[in-house]
Amino acid sequence: MSAQSLFGRLVKEVADQLAGYGFERDKMILRRSSPEGDVLIIEFQTSDCSSRAEKVFYVNVALVLAPKWERDRLRYRLPESARPEHVHGLWRRRIGFSGFSGGDQWRVTDEASAVEVSALIRRRLDEILPVLLPAFDRDVLLGDPPDFLSYAGWMARGWVLAERGPSEELEKLLFSEPTTGEFSSVARKAIWEWATNRGSRDREGSR
Repeated sequence: MSAQSLFGRLVKEVADQLAGYGFERDKMILRRSSPEGDVLIIEFQTSDCSSRAEKVFYVNVALVLAPKWERDRLRYRLPESARPEHVHGLWRRRIGFSGFSGGDQWRVTDEASAVEVSALIRRRLDEILPVLLPAFDRDVLLGDPPDFLSYAGWMARGWVLAERGPSEELEKLLFSEPTTGEFSSVARKAIWEWATNRGSRDREGSR
C-alpha cells in the first residue's frame, strides 16, 4: 500500500474515532459545532516535504468562536455557505508527540509506521479533547476561560461579550484591564468595532 493510501486510511481511522465525539468530516477537516455556532476543528495539513515514499503531515487544532467567524466571513466576503477552517481559529495549536507542540511532523512510510502513528494520534486526541470541549460552554468562557487558551482567554471572553453589543464590562476588559498577545491591540479594536456595529444593527432592526 502506498504512503498516500496509508495516510488516507489513517485519516479515516481518526475521523471514525472523532465521530464518537460529535465531529463531522469534510475531507481533511473534522469539525464539531456547538449550539451557539462555535466550532472546534481538527485538521490534517500535509507538508511539502512529502514524497511518493513518505507522507509528512501536521495535525492542527483550532477553536473558532461564532462572532469572530461571522466578522471574518463578512470582512473577506466569503459566502454564507463557507465553513471555518483552522486559519480562522481564535486559538490555534498543533498536536504533537506529547500534547500541544510548535511543529511536530508526523510521518507515514509503511504499514508499521501508519499503525503506530494512527494509534498515537488517536491516543493524543483522547487525552486532549476532554480539555478542549469545556470551551464550548459560554459560561466558562465568560467566567474563567480554560487554561489551555492562555493569552487568548481574554479575547474569547471579549468576542462572547461583543455578541451582546457594547457594554461597560466589555469596555473595561478591552481598555482598562491588561491584555497580552502579539496582536492584542488589533484584537481589542476588532472586538470593540464588532460590538458597536452589532449594537447599531440591533437598534436598526428594532425600528
